[in-house]
Amino acid sequence: MTESVAKGNVIVKLESFFDSWILQGWKDPIVTLQSVGKLSGWLDNPRIVQPCMDAIIEKILAEPSKVTWSYTYTRPGYSKKDRHSVPKDWWTEDVSELELDLFRSIISTVRVTKKLPPALIGEALHVYACKHLPDPMETQGLLAQSSTARTEETLAKGKRVLESIVSMIPSERGSVSGRFLLRLLKIANHVGASSSTKAELVRRSGRQLDEAMPGDLLIPLPSNPQEYDVGIVEAVLENFLIQLRRPIPPEENGRMLGSMARVATIFDSYLQVIAQDTDFPVSKFCDLAEFLPEMARQEHDGLYRAIDTYLKEHPDLSKAERKRLCQMINCQKLSPAARSHAIGNDRLPLRTIVQLLFVEQERAGGAGSNHGVPPVRSSNEVSAARVTQDDGRRPRQGSDEGLQHRGEPVQGRRVKSVEMRRMGRSTSESRMTRKEKERAVEKGEGSGSKIRLNQ
Repeated sequence: MTESVAKGNVIVKLESFFDSWILQGWKDPIVTLQSVGKLSGWLDNPRIVQPCMDAIIEKILAEPSKVTWSYTYTRPGYSKKDRHSVPKDWWTEDVSELELDLFRSIISTVRVTKKLPPALIGEALHVYACKHLPDPMETQGLLAQSSTARTEETLAKGKRVLESIVSMIPSERGSVSGRFLLRLLKIANHVGASSSTKAELVRRSGRQLDEAMPGDLLIPLPSNPQEYDVGIVEAVLENFLIQLRRPIPPEENGRMLGSMARVATIFDSYLQVIAQDTDFPVSKFCDLAEFLPEMARQEHDGLYRAIDTYLKEHPDLSKAERKRLCQMINCQKLSPAARSHAIGNDRLPLRTIVQLLFVEQERAGGAGSNHGVPPVRSSNEVSAARVTQDDGRRPRQGSDEGLQHRGEPVQGRRVKSVEMRRMGRSTSESRMTRKEKERAVEKGEGSGSKIRLNQ
């Protein structure tokens, strides 16, 4: 029925109600778009969809102070805060309920206006991803119980949502967090995203790697969720290191050094998890540990813990393999507690123990006092203390408990036994040069027999 037949027909009344009531509210246009999306073909109707989207975009771009908030904001933790002003991201949760194409159109239009900060756009993407992209580890069991067709449909939907979100992330650094980028990378591996999407996530994750946590780097392999993708973590770290090769303004030096230190801590904690894999090759572990340059590690406590974990989980390593692992540890960069623990650690090669004792002696001498650390007088004493030890047969001691009890009795016992063995020897032993000591130690390690020096 048209106006030519009768005035005030139903169509005119509906249009008037739509313009004066539906489009004037906030939630009503969203509910309308949700309802239209459930009807086949209705999303192509410009007389309904476009006015609703325009109304939503207009309200998103309004100043928060001009928004009449209904206090239906349900973001976690917000209800516990006593706030009376409207938050800047008040609209993100409601908009995340929309179908992907509608959500993408709204976000794209808002971005073009450049009236909202990139971080606010990133927050909207984060909310949408949390609602539509569950954690791969949580859905793994559900997918295993589903049919093949259902599994493929779920993965295809996840891939579509993920690639759309990645394409909408603002180019500005910090528009989304590094942890969020690594989560998207984990999901990208799970759903089989395109190589270009993965490359973009790897690049951006590398730029913000200092914001991550060690668990964020544990990215399961698509073929076997029980194993982790080490190669993709190397690619992320490589993109972080690229920043070190570029000219840096003097005022950025401090920030970059801080970022390197944080990444080193994160990466060494990640290595501790990888070290627990009994099938992980020692050569690959060494290559992975050495991937981070020496200058990035201001201290080696984390690296030592990772290597000690690997030695504990791989008791059948050869002497050469243990030596290769421990060569990565800079004894000068260990804290006093870590050095004390390492000196009493029977998993370490003899050469490493000797180096640790030299460092301990030098630091004690440089400070002018022992600070509770018994003096070490010669490498004869060190070798005598360990001469009866067989690295492959002795019960393993001084492992994780040592770091929990500072002021080790273990070290005291070791040095006390050294003093006992030292009695009756000639004073010429204490005048051996350091090179002679190290050569004697290397000779003892290489022969595989008990070491006796100048006896």
